[in-house]
Amino acid sequence: MTPRATTIKSAARRRAMRALAPQGTALRAVLYLRMSMDRTGEGAGLERQEEACRGLALARGWEVVAVVDDTISATDFRLTERPGWMKVVQMIEDGEADLIVAWHLDRVTRSMKDLEVLIELAVEKNIGLATATGDIDLTTDVGRMVARILAAVATAEVERKAERQILRNDLRIQQGEPQWIRRPFGYELDGTLRESEAAAGGKAYRDVLAGKFLSTVAREWNKAGFTTTAPDPEKARPRQPRKQDYNPSGQWNNVAVRNWLRSPRNMGKQTLYGEIVGDGNWEALVDEETWWAVDRLLTDRERPDGNGGKLQNLLSAIAKCSVCNASMGVDRRGREKDDLVYVCKGWANKPELGRGHCSIGVDFADGIVVRRLIQQMEKTGRVAFHPQPVSIDTTPLKEREKEIATLMAELVEDRTQGFITRAALQEGSAKLQAELVDVQTALAKAGAHGGPAEEIDIEAAYEEFDAMELGEQRQILRDAFVLIQVRPRGKGRPKKGEGTWKPELIESPFSPAWQ
Repeated sequence: MTPRATTIKSAARRRAMRALAPQGTALRAVLYLRMSMDRTGEGAGLERQEEACRGLALARGWEVVAVVDDTISATDFRLTERPGWMKVVQMIEDGEADLIVAWHLDRVTRSMKDLEVLIELAVEKNIGLATATGDIDLTTDVGRMVARILAAVATAEVERKAERQILRNDLRIQQGEPQWIRRPFGYELDGTLRESEAAAGGKAYRDVLAGKFLSTVAREWNKAGFTTTAPDPEKARPRQPRKQDYNPSGQWNNVAVRNWLRSPRNMGKQTLYGEIVGDGNWEALVDEETWWAVDRLLTDRERPDGNGGKLQNLLSAIAKCSVCNASMGVDRRGREKDDLVYVCKGWANKPELGRGHCSIGVDFADGIVVRRLIQQMEKTGRVAFHPQPVSIDTTPLKEREKEIATLMAELVEDRTQGFITRAALQEGSAKLQAELVDVQTALAKAGAHGGPAEEIDIEAAYEEFDAMELGEQRQILRDAFVLIQVRPRGKGRPKKGEGTWKPELIESPFSPAWQ
């Protein structure tokens, strides 16, 4: 088909489209606007896009029935996840619009896959696509060819931009420069420390090693007026939220604190795709030994964060029945059902023992256990709940860690030179890797080792314990006692002058660390 024949065919199709509309009415146009980034102004901001599209519609005599703003980048999300575009598609399918007007084809789609969907829609619904840079008739073979060429060019531009960004990032990594798109907590944007935040962050590392819960750290930071450095949601460019983002409200929570503590940036390390790739040229907020010790502590799945579970009482699931060793839960007793009692839950598995065969009052049991805890701390001269880190000589471990790294590098070099076989490389690497894990584990334990804390008075100890969150209190009990076991009180009513419960009903030997 000659170019002139194609032009005549396209003109005839446009005349046919106009004929479909009732006499005296204009074609209905929906303006589709999208902007991912506009730093130079050359790509046209949303206002300039709308102005140009409205001018085109006015010049052509089209009626603008809707303006759809879709600021989510088309290359970041699938077509079905672009709410603005889906609204445009729905309008066309419902017969509410006759054509789409956009600034450029790449504003509508920059994906070849999405373009094919658009072409199919144009052919089925006989719609037009007009842009401020020129019309494209997707209902003709030539129009589709031009659109595919433009989309291919746009895709190539995206790929080239990505390659340039990768090269820039690699260069910055080699030079040790920060790669921060926003100021991280504890630092200024240029990599210098923000003293107030850095001091709080360093203390948090020490506190977590000493046993403090992440939720407690978050509460302390919020109380001190520290906020996350997440962008203001009112000012930030709209985008899909990510799970790893800090709380956009600016308030710290246990997840935000965990993410911050586990960032290698704080020990002066560069990362790429979540892996440590080298040293940064900024000042470290915490030493490497402490960072690794905290990281291993936080990746321990059995470590509670003080913010999980639905247990509401101090000894629930901690106290055990002396008869069947089942966990004890809470039940309500009394006429008004307002008396809380720890009861054995083992009757379901051992009905022959009888339901609720072992029980004790909640307030009574909690008081006995806490009093024993603090009395033991007074007796041993250790009346601080969390032990503080002490200095341990880790020089031999550090030296061996460096030796292992050197040996692994030499193995790779020997394999490269052909001095050893691949099997020998794999065997040697496996042995060195296993030893490296042992060395790093020993370093982590050394960093988390605790010693006697400063003494405080008894009243202060009670006040401090009462001020803790329930999860933190329960963890202290787990560390302090080998077990907490409740014995049956026996049959019959208590003697005159005796209470319902007796301290002897609770057996609670201390762990070696608390003796």
